[in-house]
Amino acid sequence: MSGLPVENKVVVRIFGEEYPITGVDDSTYISRVADLVDSRMQEVAHQSRSKARDKIAILTALSLASELLDQSDKLQQVTGKSESSLDNMLDRLDDALSSS
Repeated sequence: MSGLPVENKVVVRIFGEEYPITGVDDSTYISRVADLVDSRMQEVAHQSRSKARDKIAILTALSLASELLDQSDKLQQVTGKSESSLDNMLDRLDDALSSS
């Protein structure tokens, strides 16, 4: 074997259309991603007055991007707090070791 990633081809259905997707991720993962996009598009279509596919796709992309940015912001906050706590503990340890 050459050690190169194996490409998986999966046919997924998103918003009533079939799409052949090729990727190095597991076919189950690719299907899960497609299912998420499909369910979000169905949700957006149900809530939207527009029935145009392209508008629904863009609104869905904006919704998913918004969630991604929110999660990224939360992760940065948690990471910042963790780094701050770690810095604090290291300072206290340095103080304790230098006073010994």
